[in-house]
Amino acid sequence: MKRYLAVIGISMMFLFSKAQAQNGAPLKLIQTIPLPGVEGYFDHLAVDVKGERLFIPGEHQRTLEVIDLRAGKVIHTISGFDGNPRKTIYLPQSNQIWVDMGNGTCKAFSSETYQMLKDIQLNPDSPPEAKREPDNGIYDPSSQMFYIGDRGDRSKAGTKGSIEIVDTKNGTYAGSITVDDSDPAGLALDGNGKLYVVLGMTSQVAVIDLKKREVVASWPITEGPLPHALGMDTVHRRLFIGSRVKPGHIYKPGKMVVMDADTGKVIDAIDTEGGADEVVYDAPSKRVYFTGTTGGVDVFKQVDPDHYERLGLVPSGALAKTSLLVRELNRFYVVVPKHIILTPPIPQSKEAAIEDAKVLVYEVMP
Repeated sequence: MKRYLAVIGISMMFLFSKAQAQNGAPLKLIQTIPLPGVEGYFDHLAVDVKGERLFIPGEHQRTLEVIDLRAGKVIHTISGFDGNPRKTIYLPQSNQIWVDMGNGTCKAFSSETYQMLKDIQLNPDSPPEAKREPDNGIYDPSSQMFYIGDRGDRSKAGTKGSIEIVDTKNGTYAGSITVDDSDPAGLALDGNGKLYVVLGMTSQVAVIDLKKREVVASWPITEGPLPHALGMDTVHRRLFIGSRVKPGHIYKPGKMVVMDADTGKVIDAIDTEGGADEVVYDAPSKRVYFTGTTGGVDVFKQVDPDHYERLGLVPSGALAKTSLLVRELNRFYVVVPKHIILTPPIPQSKEAAIEDAKVLVYEVMP
């Protein structure tokens, strides 16, 4: 009996401390949207602000889940993909959804009928044995180009990745920029013709001149050995690099490396939530949102370009690696994959609880 009371007591203390953490937190959990029947990891999501829809790539399951934010439920699933969907963007001017696939293609869909409109081969001269693997990307609304980080074969030393370019206006492949690393990961645009890319294998930031379509500088990321995500303050010229310290998704802490975007000088390296996968800077509030896989969203306030203070670590969920800030709706969305809760040493077959995948909806607090 004493053992069970102790377990209950510890559980109550955890819930109480969690509730306390929410008081005065920068994000307030206001809704949970279930994602029934979806298995495995999710990747980078997109939003239709006017239509209040969320587009969530089910990376492992090879689906694209469409969420009605007003109704708080899944209204459609696009399935039958021949690769794992990764970075998703929504283009209101054409009412299209674009997503790159882990099998080396980029596809476009009508957001009215959800029918596929385009299927574009990336790196078309690369043979299948090269094992290219598109991952994250970024959209430039001024040029309507979709820039996609394409990994080389990471199992072989010396292979090179690239930035694949898709012209979304004309629906065509528009070229490639080689980078000296097999793992181009997070990307950021400065609005002045520069694209910044963190390189995961060599822990560098590559600076790309988009007019020349070539790398013009490369800077080391000190104290960020496994960089994976990138955000940018274009006004004060600061890069926010989300880095893992050890391989995998469960090691904590991680690092947020603050870098001068003009010189490559590292300004600071701050301990953070682990398993960085999304980093975004919100200019109006001067906040940095750092989403990791170890169970939370770290929120920082920019005191000035060289100094940052933590506003709070907001609980999310196990391996919840993808998120999206939607300023127009004053919301922050985090996707939590389906997972098993098990308390050792009780056998899994007897005491395992399964939590289905879900979207956590947070209100952004002042």
